[in-house]
Amino acid sequence: MKGFTVTMMLLAMLLGCATVAQAFVATPVAMHRMSASAMSLHATAPVSRMTLRANTPVAAQRLMATKQQLAQQRGGRSLQVAGGLEMRNFVVEGAMRVVACLPYILPMMDSLAYGRFLFQKVPILAVIFMKPLQPFVELSQAFPMLSFAAFLGLFLFVVRNKAVPRFIRFNTMQALLLEIMMIFPQILTSSNMGGVIPFMFTEFISNMTFYAIATIVGYSCFSNLIGELPCKIPVVSTAVFQQIGGGAGYDN
Repeated sequence: MKGFTVTMMLLAMLLGCATVAQAFVATPVAMHRMSASAMSLHATAPVSRMTLRANTPVAAQRLMATKQQLAQQRGGRSLQVAGGLEMRNFVVEGAMRVVACLPYILPMMDSLAYGRFLFQKVPILAVIFMKPLQPFVELSQAFPMLSFAAFLGLFLFVVRNKAVPRFIRFNTMQALLLEIMMIFPQILTSSNMGGVIPFMFTEFISNMTFYAIATIVGYSCFSNLIGELPCKIPVVSTAVFQQIGGGAGYDN
């Protein structure tokens, strides 16, 4: 028993010495591994910093490129909207210019009666002036009150209507004034006033009336088509301004 006990004690002592020796051996290895890992961390830190520094300008360039693309897209949309508005304004203004010329059909149609002497002498003038207005003349002859109804309707629903653009109201009122002014030569030329006025004087008044109306209507339509207000006719344009007010512009 004593021998067995001694033997067990020797084994325990040997195991303890082995454990202590293993601990002393393992400690330098662990310390070496820790130092190696620390050195690797110090070595990789500059690399990661270099990577961040290298990637930062690229990210900034990408961000700048994205902003430029967005700005170009917004600019393209703005240009599209502006182009659409510009086209719409162009169409509306073009239509308004054409509509402003239509009231002059009334005075031009009535002036044809004063150009009968010219049409007899120069037949080409009859083709130029009478052919385009022939449908309106026939319509007026079929309905005698149509000219008066058109005159009254234009004055009440166009000239006096503030919702209608001033450009159209001005031209309409000017055309109606030309229509009124033709009453005076009509009185002078009607049957030579019972023979009081010589025929040559009647022909002269008729020709001058036709020349005046055709010139005014031509000037007014040309001014309308180029976008200018035909407000330079003496006496007539002044009377129109007194009726609708304002100056030589589009706005009220």
